[in-house]
Amino acid sequence: MRVVIVTESFPPDVNGVAHCTLQTARHLAARGHQPLVIAPAGATATTGSASTGDPCPVVRVPSLPLPGYPQVRVALPGRRLATALTGHRAGLVHLAGPFVLGVRGMALATRLGLPAVAVYRTDLAGYARTYLGTGENTAWRRMRAVHSAADLTLAPSSAALRGLLEELRPDRLEVSDRTTLRWTGEWARRARVPAVMVSHETADEVLRTWGVPPAAAGRAADRLNTLSAHAYARIVCTTEWAEREFVRTGVRNVVRAPLGVDLERFRPGLRSTALRTRHLRGQDVLLLLGSRLPVEKRPGRALDAPAALRHTGVRAALVVAGDGPLRAELERRARAERLPAEFLGHVRDRDRLARLQASADLCLAPGPTETFGLPGPLRHPLARRQQAVNAVVHALSGRYDTVHLHASDRAWTEDRSLWSVDWLHPGERGHRRLAADFHRLLAERGPALGARPAHEPGQPPPTRVAGAL
Repeated sequence: MRVVIVTESFPPDVNGVAHCTLQTARHLAARGHQPLVIAPAGATATTGSASTGDPCPVVRVPSLPLPGYPQVRVALPGRRLATALTGHRAGLVHLAGPFVLGVRGMALATRLGLPAVAVYRTDLAGYARTYLGTGENTAWRRMRAVHSAADLTLAPSSAALRGLLEELRPDRLEVSDRTTLRWTGEWARRARVPAVMVSHETADEVLRTWGVPPAAAGRAADRLNTLSAHAYARIVCTTEWAEREFVRTGVRNVVRAPLGVDLERFRPGLRSTALRTRHLRGQDVLLLLGSRLPVEKRPGRALDAPAALRHTGVRAALVVAGDGPLRAELERRARAERLPAEFLGHVRDRDRLARLQASADLCLAPGPTETFGLPGPLRHPLARRQQAVNAVVHALSGRYDTVHLHASDRAWTEDRSLWSVDWLHPGERGHRRLAADFHRLLAERGPALGARPAHEPGQPPPTRVAGAL
C-alpha cells in the first residue's frame, strides 16, 4: 500500500514525534509498503531534500521557526503538500501529531476521499500556553477538528488518551478493548458520560490462549468482568457465548446484540474460475484464511494445512487475506518450507474478499477462542442460518405439539469433553447425553420405553489422533 505520512517534524530533528515517525516509516517499508514522508524543512534540511539514511522518500516543505520555541518548525502554506500527496497515489494518509501541516493533510484526505489515521501524542495546546502565552483554546479547536475528521485516532499512552477525552468531551463512549482501555469506563462514570463496552469473545478463553491455567483464567476473567460491568453503563455482547461469561457472575447490565452479515455481498454465486486459477498457481485445492494474524488467532495452523495435505498427496495452495504481528514470521516459514502460500495483506475491498471466499474450496478458521473456533466471516452466517432453522423447528413444535428438546438449555453444552474435535458436533458422550435427555421427555409423555441410555460409553474414548482423523 502507498502511504503518505504527514508530520510536523522528521529527522534530522530529534524529538519524540520525529523519532516515532521515522520508526513508522521504517516499519512500513520493511513490510513491503511504500511510504512517503511530508515534513517541514528544518534549519539544516533543504526544501524538497531527503537524507541518505531515510527509509523512504521525504518531501520537505518551506517552514519557519515557532516564536519562543525555534526548534519547532511551522510549515508555510503552499501547493507542495497537495502535489506530493496526489503524485504518490496514496491509499492511506497517516497524520503524525497533526497541528499545522497535518490539518492541511486532513483536509486534502477528506477532499480526495482517502482514509486518514491521526496520532495524538503531544499536548500542543500546552505548548501554545507555555511558549506563546496565548492560543490554547484555538489550538484545541484545531486538534478537535482534525481528530474528529480522522477515520481513526491513535493515542500511544493512557495519559495522552485521557487528555484527549477530557478535551474532546464526548457525549457517548464505546470501547471494544476489554483490557488496556478498561479504565475508560471509570473515566466515563466520573465524567457522567454514558459508556458501553463491546465484548466479542470470552476473557477466560483469551487468557488460556496466553498460557494461563484454566482455573486461574476463569477466576481472573470473572473478576475483570465484574469490574467492567460496574464501570460501564452497558456491556454489549455480540454472541450468547460471550454473554454467558458475564451472566455466570450475576451481571445484570448485559445486552446481547447479534452481529449480522451482508448476504447480498457474501454469496456462493461469486465463485470465479479465473480467480481460482490465479491463486491456485498449479495446485489442485484452494485454501483461504481470512483473519487478522495475532497470536490468539493461531494463524500458524493455517500453514499446517497445506503442509499436512502435501504428505497425503493433495496439492493445496493457501491464500492469506489479513495482516497482523505474525505475518512476517508466517511468510518466513512459508518460504523455508516451500509452501504454496500467498499473503495478500489486509484486503480493504469487501467485494474482493467476497469473491475470494466464494472461490475457495475451504475457508480455514484456526482461532480457538472464537465461537465454535470460527472467525466472524464464517461465524455470523452460520449463526443466522441456525437461528432461521430454530425458528422453523419452534413453529412446527408448537403447531403439532411435538416432543422438542432444547439442547442449548442444558449445562452440559459447556463441557468441552462432550464435543467432537471440530466443536460443531457432539462426541459419543454428548450424543449419549442428548439421548438420555430425549428419553426423559418421551417418558413424561407416557410412551413405553426401554432403559434410559447410559451417559458414559462402554468402551475407551478415541485418542486425540483418532479424533482428528
